[in-house]
Amino acid sequence: MIELHDPLAFPPDRRGGVLCIGNFDGLHIGHQRMLATARQAATAAGVPLTVMTFDPHPIALLRPEAAPAPLMTMPQRIENLAALGVDILLLIQTTPAFLAITAEQFLAQIVQRAIGATHIVEGANFTFGHRALGIVATLQAAAPAHGYRVTIVPTAEQSLSDMTLVTVSSSLIRWLIQHGRVRDAAKCLGSPFTLRGVVVKGQQRGRTIGFPTANVAIAQIRPAAGVYAGRAVVDGAAHLAAISVGTNPTFDGTHTTIEAFLLDFEGDLYAKTIDIEFHHWLRDQEKYAGVDPLVRQLKKDVERTREMMAGN
Repeated sequence: MIELHDPLAFPPDRRGGVLCIGNFDGLHIGHQRMLATARQAATAAGVPLTVMTFDPHPIALLRPEAAPAPLMTMPQRIENLAALGVDILLLIQTTPAFLAITAEQFLAQIVQRAIGATHIVEGANFTFGHRALGIVATLQAAAPAHGYRVTIVPTAEQSLSDMTLVTVSSSLIRWLIQHGRVRDAAKCLGSPFTLRGVVVKGQQRGRTIGFPTANVAIAQIRPAAGVYAGRAVVDGAAHLAAISVGTNPTFDGTHTTIEAFLLDFEGDLYAKTIDIEFHHWLRDQEKYAGVDPLVRQLKKDVERTREMMAGN
């Protein structure tokens, strides 16, 4: 079980651990590599692995108009950090006062005095402190004075489906998702992109044509409009799902919705929390001449979902 602590009220008996700092949005393969390195170091030294992360993303305060939509909800991030072997999570509530702390103040007041880190593991592009003026070289130069070791983990690279070799980052993964490239996003994430939300009442048209869908309210980044094959996990059980992202153009919709048709499922999903995994892109959003051609296409989508998800 991961421990949640305030860095300014850090338990004395949990000091002296290995520390990783970052937003960790998506916990992609680069994050995983860094945390695996830190976990190994913590185990070898017999100390806890501590992660410091932030909510909201600092850009949400500095440049709200440019704030990225999150890849994960905070509960998802916490669950995944725990699964990766993190012992302690320091969740920093991002404020203007916190963002005004200089790099040296951050190292002296938080890393050394509050947490007492003995080893810091970061990626090559790590920045910290006011205006992100602290960089890896800053971290390394201050290490002797503050009594910690530094390990820098090289940036992860991944080959995409078009054979392009890319540097993995959360911003790249957001771009892939927004362009419907969910298989490539999964390559970078190490697992399928997953939306988590609560099932809410929609127009309820699906049930009238034999395809009742779960209309999901989300606070994460939204994939490109279209139809996808994937899974829906609810109450711990996974179901194949044909997933629609779009405005329901056949019915002249104006608001983008995310709806999942769970194959071979019966039951009431309203108000339940559901995870929707995006595995494969199936087709673009289309406007049909009426209900009958729409139903014919939905049947094809379901069969295509079964085919694409076979063996997954």
